[in-house]
Amino acid sequence: MFLHADTFLPDNAFEILSEFFNNNENNICRFLLGFDIDHYLLNFYLSFSKYDSIFTNFGDSAIVVRKSFFNSIVGFKNAEIFEDVDFFRRAKKIQKITILPAKVISSARRFIQQGIIKQQFINIYLFMKYFVKVKPKILSKIYNNSSFHKREAAIIVFLRYPTLGNVKRRLAITTGKEFALNFYKLCATKMISEIKKVGKTNKYIFYSEKSEYESVKKWLGKTLFYSFQDGNTLGKRMQNAFQKIFSLGEKKVIIIGTDIPDLNKKIINEAITCLEKNDIVIGPSKDGGYYLLGMKKMYNQLFEDIKFSTSNVYSQTISEIEKLGLQYSSLQQLQDIDTEEDITSWLNDKSYNKIKKNIEPVYNQINERAKLQCDNC
Repeated sequence: MFLHADTFLPDNAFEILSEFFNNNENNICRFLLGFDIDHYLLNFYLSFSKYDSIFTNFGDSAIVVRKSFFNSIVGFKNAEIFEDVDFFRRAKKIQKITILPAKVISSARRFIQQGIIKQQFINIYLFMKYFVKVKPKILSKIYNNSSFHKREAAIIVFLRYPTLGNVKRRLAITTGKEFALNFYKLCATKMISEIKKVGKTNKYIFYSEKSEYESVKKWLGKTLFYSFQDGNTLGKRMQNAFQKIFSLGEKKVIIIGTDIPDLNKKIINEAITCLEKNDIVIGPSKDGGYYLLGMKKMYNQLFEDIKFSTSNVYSQTISEIEKLGLQYSSLQQLQDIDTEEDITSWLNDKSYNKIKKNIEPVYNQINERAKLQCDNC
Protein backbone atom coordinates (compact mmCIF):
# COMPACT_ATOMS: atom_id res chain seq x y z
CA MET A 1 0.00 0.00 0.00
CA PHE A 2 1.19 3.50 -0.89
CA LEU A 3 -0.48 6.09 1.32
CA HIS A 4 0.22 9.80 1.63
CA ALA A 5 1.27 10.97 5.10
CA ASP A 6 -1.76 13.31 5.31
CA THR A 7 -4.29 10.69 4.21
CA PHE A 8 -6.31 8.44 6.54
CA LEU A 9 -7.81 5.06 5.72
CA PRO A 10 -11.46 4.23 6.43
CA ASP A 11 -12.08 2.16 9.57
CA ASN A 12 -12.96 -0.96 7.56
CA ALA A 13 -10.09 -0.59 5.08
CA PHE A 14 -8.36 -3.88 5.84
CA GLU A 15 -11.59 -5.88 5.74
CA ILE A 16 -12.31 -4.48 2.26
CA LEU A 17 -8.73 -5.09 1.10
CA SER A 18 -8.68 -8.63 2.46
CA GLU A 19 -11.86 -9.47 0.56
CA PHE A 20 -10.48 -7.86 -2.61
CA PHE A 21 -7.12 -9.65 -2.58
CA ASN A 22 -8.65 -13.03 -1.65
CA ASN A 23 -9.41 -13.21 -5.35
CA ASN A 24 -6.07 -14.07 -6.93
CA GLU A 25 -7.06 -12.36 -10.16
CA ASN A 26 -7.26 -8.96 -8.45
CA ASN A 27 -3.99 -7.06 -8.47
CA ILE A 28 -4.55 -3.34 -8.03
CA CYS A 29 -7.11 -1.00 -6.50
CA ARG A 30 -7.61 2.41 -4.96
CA PHE A 31 -10.18 4.06 -2.69
CA LEU A 32 -12.65 6.82 -3.29
CA LEU A 33 -11.31 10.22 -2.24
CA GLY A 34 -12.63 12.44 0.54
CA PHE A 35 -11.31 15.62 2.15
CA ASP A 36 -10.98 16.58 5.80
CA ILE A 37 -13.05 19.74 5.29
CA ASP A 38 -16.32 20.25 3.43
CA HIS A 39 -16.99 22.82 0.68
CA TYR A 40 -19.24 22.60 -2.36
CA LEU A 41 -16.35 23.16 -4.80
CA LEU A 42 -14.28 20.46 -3.12
CA ASN A 43 -17.30 18.14 -3.22
CA PHE A 44 -17.66 18.76 -6.95
CA TYR A 45 -14.02 17.83 -7.45
CA LEU A 46 -14.43 14.70 -5.31
CA SER A 47 -17.50 13.54 -7.24
CA PHE A 48 -15.22 12.47 -10.09
CA SER A 49 -13.14 10.11 -7.94
CA LYS A 50 -15.68 7.33 -8.56
CA TYR A 51 -14.52 7.13 -12.18
CA ASP A 52 -11.54 5.14 -13.39
CA SER A 53 -9.63 7.51 -15.65
CA ILE A 54 -6.24 9.14 -16.05
CA PHE A 55 -7.76 12.33 -14.61
CA THR A 56 -8.99 10.65 -11.42
CA ASN A 57 -6.40 8.00 -10.56
CA PHE A 58 -3.98 9.64 -8.12
CA GLY A 59 -1.90 8.62 -5.15
CA ASP A 60 -4.18 10.75 -2.93
CA SER A 61 -6.69 7.87 -3.07
CA ALA A 62 -4.06 5.37 -1.85
CA ILE A 63 -2.55 2.82 -4.20
CA VAL A 64 -2.89 -0.81 -3.11
CA VAL A 65 -1.16 -3.33 -5.34
CA ARG A 66 -0.09 -6.97 -5.20
CA LYS A 67 3.70 -7.20 -4.90
CA SER A 68 4.15 -9.54 -7.86
CA PHE A 69 2.09 -7.22 -10.09
CA PHE A 70 4.01 -4.18 -8.84
CA ASN A 71 7.32 -5.82 -9.71
CA SER A 72 6.06 -7.01 -13.09
CA ILE A 73 5.52 -3.42 -14.25
CA VAL A 74 8.79 -2.26 -12.63
CA GLY A 75 7.13 -0.19 -9.91
CA PHE A 76 7.34 3.59 -9.87
CA LYS A 77 9.59 5.48 -12.22
CA ASN A 78 12.09 7.90 -10.73
CA ALA A 79 10.13 11.09 -11.46
CA GLU A 80 9.72 14.32 -9.49
CA ILE A 81 6.00 14.60 -10.23
CA PHE A 82 3.11 12.51 -11.62
CA GLU A 83 4.83 9.24 -10.71
CA ASP A 84 1.44 8.01 -9.45
CA VAL A 85 -0.30 8.95 -12.72
CA ASP A 86 2.40 7.20 -14.73
CA PHE A 87 2.14 4.08 -12.55
CA PHE A 88 -1.65 3.91 -12.90
CA ARG A 89 -1.39 4.36 -16.70
CA ARG A 90 1.00 1.44 -17.06
CA ALA A 91 -0.99 -0.74 -14.65
CA LYS A 92 -4.25 -0.02 -16.45
CA LYS A 93 -2.87 -1.40 -19.72
CA ILE A 94 -2.76 -4.79 -18.02
CA GLN A 95 -5.67 -4.68 -15.59
CA LYS A 96 -8.59 -2.40 -14.78
CA ILE A 97 -8.10 -0.27 -11.66
CA THR A 98 -10.73 -1.33 -9.12
CA ILE A 99 -12.25 1.50 -7.09
CA LEU A 100 -13.12 0.29 -3.60
CA PRO A 101 -16.47 1.32 -2.02
CA ALA A 102 -14.98 3.38 0.82
CA LYS A 103 -13.28 6.76 1.17
CA VAL A 104 -9.84 7.74 2.33
CA ILE A 105 -9.76 11.18 3.94
CA SER A 106 -7.00 13.41 2.62
CA SER A 107 -5.91 16.92 3.59
CA ALA A 108 -7.41 19.77 1.56
CA ARG A 109 -4.44 21.92 2.61
CA ARG A 110 -3.20 22.64 -0.92
CA PHE A 111 -6.67 23.73 -2.07
CA ILE A 112 -7.09 25.97 0.99
CA GLN A 113 -3.68 27.58 0.57
CA GLN A 114 -3.99 28.19 -3.15
CA GLY A 115 -7.72 28.77 -3.36
CA ILE A 116 -9.89 25.91 -4.63
CA ILE A 117 -10.47 27.22 -8.16
CA LYS A 118 -6.88 28.36 -8.61
CA GLN A 119 -5.55 24.96 -7.55
CA GLN A 120 -7.86 23.28 -10.04
CA PHE A 121 -6.50 25.44 -12.86
CA ILE A 122 -2.94 24.67 -11.75
CA ASN A 123 -3.73 20.94 -11.85
CA ILE A 124 -5.26 21.21 -15.34
CA TYR A 125 -2.32 23.26 -16.59
CA LEU A 126 0.19 20.75 -15.24
CA PHE A 127 -1.74 17.86 -16.79
CA MET A 128 -1.66 19.55 -20.19
CA LYS A 129 2.10 20.05 -19.86
CA TYR A 130 2.50 16.44 -18.75
CA PHE A 131 0.65 15.12 -21.80
CA VAL A 132 2.87 17.08 -24.19
CA LYS A 133 5.87 15.54 -22.38
CA VAL A 134 7.27 18.59 -20.61
CA LYS A 135 10.13 17.44 -18.37
CA PRO A 136 9.02 16.36 -14.87
CA LYS A 137 11.64 18.63 -13.31
CA ILE A 138 10.00 21.67 -14.92
CA LEU A 139 6.50 20.51 -13.88
CA SER A 140 7.67 20.00 -10.30
CA LYS A 141 9.14 23.50 -10.23
CA ILE A 142 5.84 24.99 -11.46
CA TYR A 143 3.88 23.02 -8.84
CA ASN A 144 6.14 23.92 -5.91
CA ASN A 145 6.67 27.57 -6.85
CA SER A 146 3.04 28.53 -7.43
CA SER A 147 2.20 31.38 -5.05
CA PHE A 148 -0.26 30.76 -2.22
CA HIS A 149 -3.59 32.50 -1.92
CA LYS A 150 -3.11 35.44 0.48
CA ARG A 151 -5.51 35.21 3.40
CA GLU A 152 -5.42 37.34 6.53
CA ALA A 153 -6.84 34.68 8.83
CA ALA A 154 -9.27 31.83 9.34
CA ILE A 155 -12.49 32.23 11.34
CA ILE A 156 -14.00 29.23 13.13
CA VAL A 157 -17.64 29.49 14.21
CA PHE A 158 -19.01 26.94 16.67
CA LEU A 159 -22.76 26.45 16.40
CA ARG A 160 -25.59 23.96 16.40
CA TYR A 161 -28.60 23.73 14.11
CA PRO A 162 -31.51 25.59 15.77
CA THR A 163 -34.34 23.29 16.81
CA LEU A 164 -36.96 23.80 19.51
CA GLY A 165 -35.65 22.81 22.93
CA ASN A 166 -32.11 22.15 21.69
CA VAL A 167 -30.61 25.66 21.90
CA LYS A 168 -30.27 28.18 24.73
CA ARG A 169 -31.75 25.75 27.26
CA ARG A 170 -30.93 27.88 30.32
CA LEU A 171 -32.60 30.87 28.68
CA ALA A 172 -35.61 28.72 27.74
CA ILE A 173 -36.26 27.77 31.38
CA THR A 174 -37.74 31.22 32.11
CA THR A 175 -38.50 32.71 28.67
CA GLY A 176 -39.83 29.61 26.93
CA LYS A 177 -38.41 27.40 24.20
CA GLU A 178 -39.80 29.44 21.30
CA PHE A 179 -38.25 32.69 22.49
CA ALA A 180 -34.91 30.94 23.11
CA LEU A 181 -35.03 29.38 19.63
CA ASN A 182 -35.85 32.67 17.89
CA PHE A 183 -33.19 34.52 19.85
CA TYR A 184 -30.58 31.92 18.92
CA LYS A 185 -31.55 32.08 15.24
CA LEU A 186 -31.26 35.87 15.21
CA CYS A 187 -27.85 35.83 16.91
CA ALA A 188 -26.46 33.05 14.72
CA THR A 189 -27.75 34.60 11.49
CA LYS A 190 -26.29 37.97 12.47
CA MET A 191 -22.94 36.37 13.32
CA ILE A 192 -22.71 34.64 9.95
CA SER A 193 -23.60 37.93 8.27
CA GLU A 194 -20.79 39.67 10.19
CA ILE A 195 -18.08 37.13 9.37
CA LYS A 196 -19.01 37.20 5.68
CA LYS A 197 -18.13 40.91 5.72
CA VAL A 198 -14.60 40.17 6.96
CA GLY A 199 -12.39 40.16 3.88
CA LYS A 200 -9.46 37.88 3.01
CA THR A 201 -10.49 35.15 5.44
CA ASN A 202 -11.64 31.56 5.17
CA LYS A 203 -14.77 30.87 7.21
CA TYR A 204 -15.20 27.45 8.85
CA ILE A 205 -18.49 26.35 10.39
CA PHE A 206 -18.12 23.63 13.03
CA TYR A 207 -21.53 22.07 13.75
CA SER A 208 -22.32 20.08 16.89
CA GLU A 209 -24.02 16.91 15.59
CA LYS A 210 -23.15 14.84 12.51
CA SER A 211 -26.86 14.54 11.72
CA GLU A 212 -27.06 18.36 11.41
CA TYR A 213 -24.74 18.59 8.41
CA GLU A 214 -27.27 18.91 5.58
CA SER A 215 -29.57 21.17 7.60
CA VAL A 216 -26.74 23.51 8.64
CA LYS A 217 -25.44 23.75 5.08
CA LYS A 218 -28.92 24.49 3.73
CA TRP A 219 -29.42 27.13 6.44
CA LEU A 220 -26.12 28.99 6.06
CA GLY A 221 -25.28 28.47 2.39
CA LYS A 222 -22.75 26.51 0.38
CA THR A 223 -19.91 29.05 0.19
CA LEU A 224 -18.61 28.34 3.71
CA PHE A 225 -16.35 25.48 4.81
CA TYR A 226 -17.95 22.89 7.09
CA SER A 227 -16.69 20.41 9.65
CA PHE A 228 -17.97 18.45 12.64
CA GLN A 229 -17.10 19.38 16.26
CA ASP A 230 -15.07 16.37 17.34
CA GLY A 231 -14.58 15.76 21.06
CA ASN A 232 -16.37 14.89 24.31
CA THR A 233 -15.89 18.27 26.01
CA LEU A 234 -15.99 21.88 24.85
CA GLY A 235 -12.26 22.26 25.46
CA LYS A 236 -11.45 19.15 23.42
CA ARG A 237 -13.75 20.21 20.59
CA MET A 238 -12.10 23.64 20.42
CA GLN A 239 -8.64 22.11 20.58
CA ASN A 240 -9.43 19.69 17.74
CA ALA A 241 -10.93 22.49 15.64
CA PHE A 242 -7.81 24.65 16.00
CA GLN A 243 -5.56 21.70 15.17
CA LYS A 244 -7.56 20.87 12.06
CA ILE A 245 -7.52 24.43 10.71
CA PHE A 246 -3.82 24.91 11.43
CA SER A 247 -3.17 21.61 9.60
CA LEU A 248 -4.78 23.16 6.52
CA GLY A 249 -2.00 25.74 6.44
CA GLU A 250 -3.82 28.68 8.03
CA LYS A 251 -1.45 31.11 9.79
CA LYS A 252 -3.88 33.00 12.03
CA VAL A 253 -6.96 31.29 13.45
CA ILE A 254 -9.72 32.74 15.63
CA ILE A 255 -12.72 30.96 17.12
CA ILE A 256 -16.07 32.45 18.10
CA GLY A 257 -19.52 31.26 19.13
CA THR A 258 -23.00 32.57 18.38
CA ASP A 259 -24.22 33.83 21.76
CA ILE A 260 -22.56 37.28 21.71
CA PRO A 261 -25.01 39.56 19.87
CA ASP A 262 -22.66 42.59 19.98
CA LEU A 263 -19.72 40.82 18.33
CA ASN A 264 -19.29 42.36 14.89
CA LYS A 265 -17.03 42.75 11.87
CA LYS A 266 -15.09 45.62 13.46
CA ILE A 267 -14.15 43.60 16.56
CA ILE A 268 -13.24 40.53 14.48
CA ASN A 269 -10.99 42.66 12.26
CA GLU A 270 -9.43 44.15 15.38
CA ALA A 271 -8.69 40.63 16.65
CA ILE A 272 -7.00 39.70 13.37
CA THR A 273 -4.90 42.87 13.49
CA CYS A 274 -3.89 42.15 17.10
CA LEU A 275 -2.36 38.85 15.97
CA GLU A 276 0.18 40.71 13.86
CA LYS A 277 2.09 41.71 17.02
CA ASN A 278 0.77 39.19 19.54
CA ASP A 279 0.78 35.42 19.94
CA ILE A 280 -2.76 35.35 21.34
CA VAL A 281 -5.84 37.56 21.20
CA ILE A 282 -8.76 37.00 23.57
CA GLY A 283 -12.16 38.62 24.04
CA PRO A 284 -13.48 38.45 27.63
CA SER A 285 -17.20 38.01 28.27
CA LYS A 286 -19.04 39.38 31.30
CA ASP A 287 -19.70 35.93 32.78
CA GLY A 288 -15.98 35.21 33.25
CA GLY A 289 -15.49 33.29 30.03
CA TYR A 290 -14.36 34.48 26.63
CA TYR A 291 -16.20 35.02 23.36
CA LEU A 292 -13.18 34.96 21.04
CA LEU A 293 -9.79 33.29 21.05
CA GLY A 294 -7.16 33.74 18.36
CA MET A 295 -3.72 32.19 17.85
CA LYS A 296 -0.90 32.03 15.33
CA LYS A 297 0.30 28.66 16.58
CA MET A 298 -1.21 25.69 18.40
CA TYR A 299 -0.99 25.84 22.21
CA ASN A 300 -2.63 22.73 23.66
CA GLN A 301 -2.23 23.98 27.24
CA LEU A 302 -4.99 26.55 26.63
CA PHE A 303 -7.50 23.71 26.34
CA GLU A 304 -6.20 20.88 28.48
CA ASP A 305 -6.02 22.55 31.89
CA ILE A 306 -9.04 24.86 31.72
CA LYS A 307 -12.37 24.21 33.44
CA PHE A 308 -14.73 25.30 30.67
CA SER A 309 -18.29 26.51 31.25
CA THR A 310 -17.29 28.13 34.56
CA SER A 311 -16.80 31.75 35.62
CA ASN A 312 -13.02 31.27 35.75
CA VAL A 313 -12.36 30.36 32.12
CA TYR A 314 -10.94 33.75 31.14
CA SER A 315 -8.69 34.11 34.21
CA GLN A 316 -7.43 30.52 33.91
CA THR A 317 -6.68 31.02 30.22
CA ILE A 318 -4.77 34.25 30.89
CA SER A 319 -2.81 32.42 33.60
CA GLU A 320 -1.83 29.67 31.14
CA ILE A 321 -0.88 32.25 28.49
CA GLU A 322 1.40 34.01 30.98
CA LYS A 323 2.95 30.70 32.11
CA LEU A 324 3.87 30.04 28.47
CA GLY A 325 5.46 33.48 28.25
CA LEU A 326 3.24 34.51 25.34
CA GLN A 327 2.37 38.02 24.30
CA TYR A 328 -1.38 38.62 24.22
CA SER A 329 -3.98 41.30 23.64
CA SER A 330 -7.43 41.54 25.26
CA LEU A 331 -10.41 42.92 23.37
CA GLN A 332 -13.33 44.82 24.87
CA GLN A 333 -15.60 42.93 27.25
CA LEU A 334 -18.95 41.84 25.77
CA GLN A 335 -22.16 40.33 27.13
CA ASP A 336 -22.90 36.73 26.23
CA ILE A 337 -26.48 35.55 26.58
CA ASP A 338 -27.20 32.37 28.51
CA THR A 339 -29.99 33.36 30.92
CA GLU A 340 -32.92 35.77 31.21
CA GLU A 341 -30.78 37.91 33.51
CA ASP A 342 -28.26 38.25 30.67
CA ILE A 343 -31.05 39.27 28.27
CA THR A 344 -32.27 41.95 30.69
CA SER A 345 -28.77 43.32 31.20
CA TRP A 346 -28.14 43.40 27.45
CA LEU A 347 -31.46 45.09 26.61
CA ASN A 348 -30.88 47.73 29.30
CA ASP A 349 -27.50 48.56 27.81
CA LYS A 350 -28.07 51.58 25.56
CA SER A 351 -25.61 50.48 22.86
CA TYR A 352 -27.24 50.00 19.46
CA ASN A 353 -27.80 46.55 18.04
CA LYS A 354 -30.25 46.00 15.20
CA ILE A 355 -31.54 42.70 16.57
CA LYS A 356 -32.69 44.40 19.79
CA LYS A 357 -35.71 45.80 17.95
CA ASN A 358 -36.76 42.22 17.13
CA ILE A 359 -36.03 40.82 20.57
CA GLU A 360 -37.27 43.51 22.94
CA PRO A 361 -41.00 43.50 21.97
CA VAL A 362 -41.19 39.70 22.26
CA TYR A 363 -39.32 39.73 25.56
CA ASN A 364 -41.64 42.44 26.92
CA GLN A 365 -44.65 40.36 25.87
CA ILE A 366 -43.28 37.39 27.81
CA ASN A 367 -42.77 39.56 30.87
CA GLU A 368 -46.29 41.01 30.63
CA ARG A 369 -47.77 37.53 30.29
CA ALA A 370 -45.78 36.33 33.30
CA LYS A 371 -46.89 39.37 35.30
CA LEU A 372 -50.57 38.76 34.46
CA GLN A 373 -50.28 35.12 35.47
CA CYS A 374 -48.67 36.19 38.72
CA ASP A 375 -51.43 38.78 39.39
CA ASN A 376 -54.05 36.08 38.86
CA CYS A 377 -52.36 33.68 41.27
